[in-house]
Amino acid sequence: MTSLLRELAEPFERMPAAEASALLAEHYALEAAVLKRLDTERDDTFRVTLPSGDDLVVKVAHPADDPGVITLQTAAMSYARERDPALPLQRVLPTVTGNLEAVVGGRVARVMTWLSGDLLAEIPPTPQQLRRSGAMLARLAAALSEFDHPSSRRTCAWDLQQLGVLRCDNPTVQRTIDSFTAHVEPQLASLPHQVIHNDFNPSNVLVRRSDPAFVVGILDFGDTLYSARVIDVAVSLAYFIPDTGAVWPTIQPFIDGYDSVTRLEDDERQVLPGLVAARLVQRIVIPAALSNGRNDVAHSIERNTRLLDNLLSEG
Repeated sequence: MTSLLRELAEPFERMPAAEASALLAEHYALEAAVLKRLDTERDDTFRVTLPSGDDLVVKVAHPADDPGVITLQTAAMSYARERDPALPLQRVLPTVTGNLEAVVGGRVARVMTWLSGDLLAEIPPTPQQLRRSGAMLARLAAALSEFDHPSSRRTCAWDLQQLGVLRCDNPTVQRTIDSFTAHVEPQLASLPHQVIHNDFNPSNVLVRRSDPAFVVGILDFGDTLYSARVIDVAVSLAYFIPDTGAVWPTIQPFIDGYDSVTRLEDDERQVLPGLVAARLVQRIVIPAALSNGRNDVAHSIERNTRLLDNLLSEG
């Protein structure tokens, strides 16, 4: 468990804004009129406003990040855009030498287009909007269905396939881990597999109520990997579980939306409850291991524990 979480907790020195501006000038021949740091945990990300008024995003990876995994993310975004040009994905801009990535001080840097919209986390969706969100995830998965990359067979702390290495003092949480290991994990190998986004959560989804598609941006391919297709759905559903009341009627519109593009197989549906519970376990155990007693993290853990209890109470 410790080795799996180590990469999430490894400290690094933040890149000053002045260095990000110099990066833009040297590698992209771009001038930043305004450069604003965005709140991120594992990299340096800036919103850049050019003299023209256009906005871009500069992302500079953690020094310990595997360059191959960064290339995986870039390739997945580009491939999905080519397969489905209407997908609301960021475009990675080339450097002055034509590369999609630059290396600065041993860190991989990328510049991407800026997508406008409201975070889904700030706008509770109606059932119809939840259905459109599920359909958008399915479109992304369909666009990636034939994509592969040498770095896609990676492991990371947020890979549900690694849940069995986690441990928790909370008896309910530990029983959920043991149940997953005994009953869900053995079934995963026989399910449809592909490269998945693996983090289609409300803080990575931009929406606009006036847009017919509702979802106008899909962000952050940082957890992308090769896994069981249905895990993509389970990860998303875990963020829409209500604190109290009926669980599955609340989240069913998302599943219906996914099914409207790509219908889940019966075997995938069978493991879905266990996978959703597993994602909630991740959201309890991993932050607890990294929190160092932070109050905001404690509140999040308490809430996710309530969500897990509500999910399990429904069976």
